[in-house]
Amino acid sequence: MYPMLKFNAHLGFQFNELPFLQRIEAAAAAGFRAVEFPSPYEFDASLLADHLAQYNLPLIQFAAPAGVTKGIAALQGNEQEFREGLREAARYAKALNCSDVHIMSGVTTPQDESALAYTNNLEYAVKYLEDQGLRTLIEVISPQAMPGYYLSDFSKAQQVLETFTSVGLILDLYHAQLLTGDAAGVLAQFYDRTVHVQIADNPGRHEPGTGTMDFAGLFAALEQRGYRGWIGCEYRPSGTTVASLEWLKPLLKP
Repeated sequence: MYPMLKFNAHLGFQFNELPFLQRIEAAAAAGFRAVEFPSPYEFDASLLADHLAQYNLPLIQFAAPAGVTKGIAALQGNEQEFREGLREAARYAKALNCSDVHIMSGVTTPQDESALAYTNNLEYAVKYLEDQGLRTLIEVISPQAMPGYYLSDFSKAQQVLETFTSVGLILDLYHAQLLTGDAAGVLAQFYDRTVHVQIADNPGRHEPGTGTMDFAGLFAALEQRGYRGWIGCEYRPSGTTVASLEWLKPLLKP
């Protein structure tokens, strides 16, 4: 049953019953073999690295500092803050042995000169992170989930991916379904640039099986295409996190 697929915990959404550092242990105890979380900066990098190593959990990806606007890449006039954040992200990436850094565009207003700022900042980020041996990731986030988010449709993402050939896509199938009603079609269109997949069911953004999305079909499509990346469980558990994992138990690798 999908023997090639690998699922990781998302510690921003799962195990929230626990203080953050205890979530790492809980993820390992639940059978996960990798984790992701967007913002490690609240903790000392060496402390996080020790916890991840203790439970043998690689960190799949995290975001550059995002501020209160869910990212600053598309905010005009924030270039210095953005570049300082990249330096901090690179420091954490090396300490945590994680090569993928998500550049969040941020929440903007119609008055912002977002397109130019985003392109210029992303160009700088791609070059800077490549020089550090790291890879830039982007993700489309639906306005239903994050109103005002600049990178909120796949046409913008397509332009980015055509412009920056080394950039990888985080494909969140929940956002794809919200935006298009056809997560499978988005997966087919963007598969070649997808380096990480995230999942949650729609409606509700809970675990698979609580909504109407065809995860059997989506997982089969990933398996058939030979997907070797991780699938992040970025959903809000409908009950406790452990109770929400019943669907996943047959799919977790020993």
